[in-house]
Amino acid sequence: MAHGTYVYRFGFLVSILVAVVTAVTWALAMTALPDKVPYPFTGPEIAAQWPGDYLWMYPAMLLMLLFVALVAAIHSWAPPSRRVFSLVGLCVAVLASAVLLIDYYLQPTVMQISLEKGQLDGWAMLTQYNPNGVFIALEELGYLLMSVVCLCVAPVFAGKTGIERALRWLLRASLALAILALVVVSAIKGSDRGDTFEIAVISIVWLTLIAAGTPTALVFRRAGKE
Repeated sequence: MAHGTYVYRFGFLVSILVAVVTAVTWALAMTALPDKVPYPFTGPEIAAQWPGDYLWMYPAMLLMLLFVALVAAIHSWAPPSRRVFSLVGLCVAVLASAVLLIDYYLQPTVMQISLEKGQLDGWAMLTQYNPNGVFIALEELGYLLMSVVCLCVAPVFAGKTGIERALRWLLRASLALAILALVVVSAIKGSDRGDTFEIAVISIVWLTLIAAGTPTALVFRRAGKE
């Protein structure tokens, strides 16, 4: 079997998985929207919401790995003249995924256990319930970087087919909308954005991944047949 065939099959499978896992993650996240918890974010509301508020983070961690795998497949498939774009995208994808993997892994494995044991040093700054905390800031950074990845890989889809043209516009729009959301939210709320921009940028990136999944899979399938 030719080396390229493995790339096409792998890319096709990962494209579908990214779309499916993103949809599952989003569905779980929508059913686990945490209630507002007052400072210092250690009230009984948190115990009542365990583990529902954390379940979506497990498929989210899987999504980070799949995202890197998808960008790696796109880089392997990219024509030589455009691999510099996909290589930059792959490097940024690794960085974005690492930021979000650490962010998500710490919440169910460290934060909840620390609360149960009463080990609360640094809790308020790190918990997901703090709209101005580290968790939200890392999510903003991670998903902004993911939207940058979308822009980087967009030039790889250089074909003249309707699918590739649509993919280029979709991937470019992801970063444009993320920046627009950041500007608008910052203009309205200043530096005290809370979780408003975080919710916006996550929604933009997740919508992009779901919408791009099937077209990307079709591109790989077509390349495999050719």
